[in-house]
Amino acid sequence: MSSEAGIGRRYLAETRYTREGLGEAGRSYPRAPLYKEYAGARRRMVLNPEAGRAGADLWRCLQERRSQRRYRERALTQDELAALLWATQGVTRVAGNFLFRAAPSAGALYPVETYLAVHRVADLEPGIWHLEVPDFSLALLQEGDFRRELTAAGLSQGFLGQAAAVFIWTGVLNRARWKYRERAIRYIFLDAGHLCQNLMLAATALGLGCCPVGAFFDGEVEALVGADGVEEVALYLAAVGPL
Repeated sequence: MSSEAGIGRRYLAETRYTREGLGEAGRSYPRAPLYKEYAGARRRMVLNPEAGRAGADLWRCLQERRSQRRYRERALTQDELAALLWATQGVTRVAGNFLFRAAPSAGALYPVETYLAVHRVADLEPGIWHLEVPDFSLALLQEGDFRRELTAAGLSQGFLGQAAAVFIWTGVLNRARWKYRERAIRYIFLDAGHLCQNLMLAATALGLGCCPVGAFFDGEVEALVGADGVEEVALYLAAVGPL
C-alpha cells in the first residue's frame, strides 16, 4: 500500500484477517470492567424494563423508519424512555457473567456505554444520565440544561437541542481490545450501529422521531459525559422526540 494512503486505509489494511495471521502478534491489552456503574450518582431512577412496549408490526416499522429532525414540545414519558433504552441495551438473558442484550455485540463484550442528555422527560431532571445495565436504572451524573453545549458539540445541528432526549454512545476500548486487539475498533463501531438501528425501530413503533448523528466535536461530547477520549471515546449520537 502507498505510504501516502490515509489513516483510514492504513487501519483497514493493518487489521485485516488473513490465513497467515489474525491481527498483530504479541500485543495485548488489559480487560476493562464489563460495564460502568456510578455508585456515587446524584440520583438514581430504576426503570421498568417491561414498560412502554407498544404492539407494532416489524415490517411496517422497517418501511416507515426515517431520520426525523422536528419534534413537538411535549416531554417523553418514562415508559417511552424505558422502552427505547430496553430496545438498545435491555438484558434479554443472563448466562454466568454475560448479560445478553437486545442488540448484538462481538463476543458478547458490549463495549458501548449509553448516556442520555435529558431535555424533557417526565419526572427526570434535565441533565446527563448514564444507563446502569445490571439493574436497568439511570444514574444522574450532572444536573442542568445542556442543550446549548450539546448543539454546539454537534456542529450546531439545532435539533439536538430541540429533542426530548439525546442518546450519547461511547466505546470503552479495552473491553473489546483485550480479545480482538486493534481489530476491535471495527467491532465497536458496528455495535454502535446495531444499537442505533434498534433505537430507530423502537422509536418508530412508539410513534416517536429519531435522528442519528455522526458529525460532532469528539472532545466536547466526551467532556459532557466524562469520557477521557483515550480509553473511552465518543462514537455516536441520536436525538429522540415526539412527532
